[in-house]
Amino acid sequence: MTKLANAFSLNMLDTEITTHVLVTKRITKEEARELLQDGFENYIGHKDVANVVSNELGLPVEMNEKRPNLLLNPEDVVVIAQYIGPRLPEGATELPANARIEYFTVQIVDWSINDNDEDLE
Repeated sequence: MTKLANAFSLNMLDTEITTHVLVTKRITKEEARELLQDGFENYIGHKDVANVVSNELGLPVEMNEKRPNLLLNPEDVVVIAQYIGPRLPEGATELPANARIEYFTVQIVDWSINDNDEDLE
């Protein structure tokens, strides 16, 4: 399942699993649009960020008012739309000067190395 968020947190990982191997990759706006165009779960909880991402990608992205917790599963791809810049003005639909959104993907590639931390040292 493809998911869209505006940040990544360790809270998105299953705490019952002691070791996660993640891959993050910087992607272009066009690659983000392609990954999301066939549908996605939206976890963006900030209205102005949702508006800007929607405008930038040309996809309908609304603020998720429920603000559910995103729990990353092995089959998930999370597209992170990371806003970098000054505080967005209320009602923003475009990026202000000196601001940008950088896109990344985050995926779990292995979580079967449980309790075998010696291999990671």
